[in-house]
Amino acid sequence: MLNRKKIEAALMALASKEGLVLNGQDKLVMRTSLSTVLAAKERHRQRMNTNSGAFLWQKPQPPRR
Repeated sequence: MLNRKKIEAALMALASKEGLVLNGQDKLVMRTSLSTVLAAKERHRQRMNTNSGAFLWQKPQPPRR
């Protein structure tokens, strides 16, 4: 799994290298979006590793009379 703190530190270092000064709002947006992306990546990983197998569609039974 990706380490959120290391990615955040790398992004901050990249921003300072580019000459950008990040305020609190910028840091909050960066942390929030990073958390969202990592959560989506984890959900995708869980969906791909499910043990339920492939979906098999079956024709529905006609209603009883």
